[in-house]
Amino acid sequence: MTSPWRSTVLTILVLAVTVVAVALSLVVGKAAAEPAPDVTIGRPAPETFIAPRFEIFVDEEATEDNRDSARLNTAVQFKRNPESANQVTVRLLGFFQAVRSAAVPIPPAESADPIASTSTTVAESEEAAQETTTTTTTTLPRPEEAVQVESVQASGFLVLGDVVEDFVSIYNRDLDRALVEEPVVFGTIEDETLDLANQLLADGIKEVDLAEVRQTLVADPPFIFVAGLPEEERDVVQSAISRLVAAELRSNLERDDTATDALQESNASAVTDVTIVFRENDTIVSRGELVSTVQEEAIVFYDLLVPEEGPRYLATTVLGALAVLLAAFFLWRVAPSQWSEPRHFALLGVLLVLAALSARIPEIVSAETSQAGYVLPAMVLGYLAAILFDPRTATLMAIPVAFFTGIATGDPGLTVFAAGATVTPIAFVSSVSSRRELRVAVALSAVTLAPLGAASEWMFGTVETMGRDVLAAAGFAFLGGVVGGLVAQGLLSFLENIFRVTTTLTLLDLTDRNHPALRLIEEEAPGTFNHCILVGTMAGKAARAIGADPLLAQAAAYYHDLGKTEKPGYFIENQFGVSNPHDELPPEESAEIVRGHVLDGLRLARQFRLPKEVSDGIRMHHGTGLMRFFYHKALEDDPAVDPELFRHRGTKPNRKEMAIVMLCDAVEGAARALAQREDPSPDSLRKLVESIVGEKVDDGQLDESALTFGDLTRVKDALVEALVGYYHARIHYPGFPQAATT
Repeated sequence: MTSPWRSTVLTILVLAVTVVAVALSLVVGKAAAEPAPDVTIGRPAPETFIAPRFEIFVDEEATEDNRDSARLNTAVQFKRNPESANQVTVRLLGFFQAVRSAAVPIPPAESADPIASTSTTVAESEEAAQETTTTTTTTLPRPEEAVQVESVQASGFLVLGDVVEDFVSIYNRDLDRALVEEPVVFGTIEDETLDLANQLLADGIKEVDLAEVRQTLVADPPFIFVAGLPEEERDVVQSAISRLVAAELRSNLERDDTATDALQESNASAVTDVTIVFRENDTIVSRGELVSTVQEEAIVFYDLLVPEEGPRYLATTVLGALAVLLAAFFLWRVAPSQWSEPRHFALLGVLLVLAALSARIPEIVSAETSQAGYVLPAMVLGYLAAILFDPRTATLMAIPVAFFTGIATGDPGLTVFAAGATVTPIAFVSSVSSRRELRVAVALSAVTLAPLGAASEWMFGTVETMGRDVLAAAGFAFLGGVVGGLVAQGLLSFLENIFRVTTTLTLLDLTDRNHPALRLIEEEAPGTFNHCILVGTMAGKAARAIGADPLLAQAAAYYHDLGKTEKPGYFIENQFGVSNPHDELPPEESAEIVRGHVLDGLRLARQFRLPKEVSDGIRMHHGTGLMRFFYHKALEDDPAVDPELFRHRGTKPNRKEMAIVMLCDAVEGAARALAQREDPSPDSLRKLVESIVGEKVDDGQLDESALTFGDLTRVKDALVEALVGYYHARIHYPGFPQAATT
C-alpha cells in the first residue's frame, strides 16, 4: 500500500508533468522557433545547461548497479528436507533390527539363511532371542557371531564390518547379561544412537558439509553415556555409535532458490536511490562534455530544450499552469481522496492535457470558416469526467477547458461555448444505469449543443452575417457533439483499463448475468447464485434509500459469495436433497471451511479481474463477525471454547455500500431460515431485520462504514419492504400440494 507521503510526492510529480504537458500543448506550433538543441545520452553536449532551480534526481544506472551488487552479496538460503531425517531414522532402526534378528536361534528344520530366518518385529526378535537362549541353550544355540555379522552385512547397511562386529558383540553380551538377570543396555544404546543422529540433523547438514561432519564424528566421537554399561565397553560403544551414525548420516539442508531470490530482491529493494542534487545556477553539463542519463533527464525535466519564446508564450504557459493549479487546488479542497490517490490524479492530468489539445482544434479547422471552431469537442471532457470521477469534478473541468480555449483561440464566443459544452453532458450521464441511457445522454448532449453554439455566435459574432453564421455554428456544434460522444465512448473504455477506474460502465458489465464469474456461480452453486441475486436486489434498493451507489452495492452483492463455488456442497443453500456434511465434522473444522470461502472468493476475483471496489464486498461481507451456529455447537462440547476461533477473518466494511452488502447478506439468510419455520409477516420480518442490524451494530461491524443512525433507519425500512415483497402471501391453488399443518 502506498504511504501518504509517497502518494503526496507522486501527486506533485504528476501535477508538475501535467503543467508541463499542458503548457507544451498550448504553445508548441504557435509560431516558428529556433530548433531545440540536440541532447543525446553518451554524446557531447551542444551547449552548457544551467539548472534554473533546486531539484533532486535519481541516478537510475548507479542505483541499479548498487542493487545488482546487493543481489550478488546475498547469502544462499537453505530449507530443510524432513525426508532425509526420516530416512536416517529408518535406516538406524533397521540396523538395530538386523542385529537383533541375526541373534535369533535358527531351528534345524528351517533355512540356514540368516537373513530370511525371521520377519518378526524388533520386540518379538529380542524376546525370542532371550527366551530361546534361556530355555534352549543346549538345543538351539545362538548363531556364531561371524554368522550374525554376515547376516547384518547382507542387509545392505553402509557401516563397515568392524562396526557391525562391535554391535553384534555388544548385543550378544547384552543377551548373556539378561540370562543372569543383569541390566541390559542395548535398547539404551539404540536410543543414544538415534538421539545423536537427530541432534546432528536438528542443526542442519548441507551436502557440501556432509563429508566433514562424518569425518569429525569418526575422528572425535562425542561423549555418550549409557547407564549400566560396563566401564571396559564404553569406548567401544562410543566409537561404534559414532561410526554407525557417520555411515548412515544424510544431508537435510537443500538450496532454496525461491527464498534466495526473494532475499536478493528484498536486499535490492532496500538499496537507497543514488541521487544527484542540482541547486539553482548549478551546471548540469558543460559544452562538449559527454551527457549522462541523469543529466539528460534533468535537462528534459527543466524544459531546457524548449525554444525560448517571447513574453506572449510565457504568459500562455503561466495561464495554462494556473488553470491546472486551480483545478488541483479545487480537487484538493472538495475531494481530498482524489488528491491522495496518484492514479486518479494522473487520470485528471490526462483529461487536462486532452482539454489543452482540444482547445487547439478550432485554429486547425476554422481556417476557411470561423464557425467551424464550434466543432470543439469540449463535451468529451465533461462526459469523461462525469463518468470517470463525479459530477463535481466534471463541473470543475469547465474552468480549465474555458481557460485553454480562450488562450488558444482568443475568441470569447468559443470560450463561453467551451465552458457550457463541458457542463452540458453532466446532467445526462450522472444518473445513468444502463448503456442505452448512455447513448441517449450522448444524443441529448449533441442536441443541446446546437442552440448553445448558436447563442454563443449570436452574442459574439458579426452582425452583418448573423443569420448564416448562427446556423453554421449550430450545425458545427451539433456535429462536434455527435463526434465527441463517439470519441468519448471509445476513450472511456481505454482510460478505464489503463487507470483501473471502476465506472458506471464497469458496474453495468459486472451486473450482466452473462458475466463469466456469475455464470460460474450459477453453474457450480445454483443456491448461492439465487441468494446473491436476491442480496443484490436488496442492496441496490437499500443503497438508493440513503443516496449511496446502488450499482456498486448491487455488483458487490452479486459476487460476495464467489468463493462458495470451490466447495458448494458445504453451504446450506446448495444442499438440496443431500445431507449436510457439517453434521459429521467438528465445529472448528466446519468454521474453517466456511471461513475459507472469503479467501477463495478473493482469489477468484483476481482471476476474473474484478475491480477492488467490487471485490471489497467479498472481503467485507462477513467482516470479523462470529459464526454463531458453529460456536454454539462447540459450546455443547466445551463451554470454555474461545469464540475467536469462530470469527471470520475478513475486514470490517469501510464504506456504506459494503456495510449494506453485509446487512443484506445476513438478513436474507435469516429471512430464508424464518420462512422455513413459519409464514413470514411484516411484523416478524421487521423484528428480524431489527435484530440482525442491532447485532451487527453491537458487534462493532459497522464502526468504520460511515453509516449514520438515520441511514440505518432508512436501510432497515428498505430491507423490510424488499423482504415483504419477496415473501408476500400466495394463493393456494386447488389440486396443488400444500404444506402440512401441525
